[in-house]
Amino acid sequence: MSIDRMLFPLIGVRLHGWLDDLVVLTYLLGAFGLHLGGGALAVALAGATMHFLLTRFTNYPQGTVKVIPFRVHAFIELTEGAGVVAVTIGLLGAAPGPAHLFLLLLGLSQLAAFSFSDYRTPPPPPAAA
Repeated sequence: MSIDRMLFPLIGVRLHGWLDDLVVLTYLLGAFGLHLGGGALAVALAGATMHFLLTRFTNYPQGTVKVIPFRVHAFIELTEGAGVVAVTIGLLGAAPGPAHLFLLLLGLSQLAAFSFSDYRTPPPPPAAA
C-alpha cells in the first residue's frame, strides 16, 4: 500500500462539512469575542457569510440545497482562504495584533482544509430507507 493511500484523505467529505460549519461559528465568535471593528470585522463577517452560503449550497452531506459540486466548493474555499489572508495582510498590515492573527489563522485553516480534503470523488448517495 502506498503512503498516499494511507495518509489521504485526512479529511473526508462528511468531516469537511462539519468543519465548514465550525469555520462559520469561529468567524462569528472571533469577530464579536475579539470586538473586531472596521476592516477586520468586515473581513470576518464576509468570511462567515461566504462560508455559510457555500456550505448550504454544496452537494455534500452538510449541504441543504446541493447545487454546487464538492470539487467546485474546493476551489471557492481555496479562493476564500487566500482572499482572507491577502486582505488581512493588505488591509490591516500596518498594525499587527489579535485581529490579524485571528484572520490569518482562519484564512490559513481554509488553505489547509483544501490541501487535506478529498475532492476526487463525489459524496456517496444517501442509503435507501
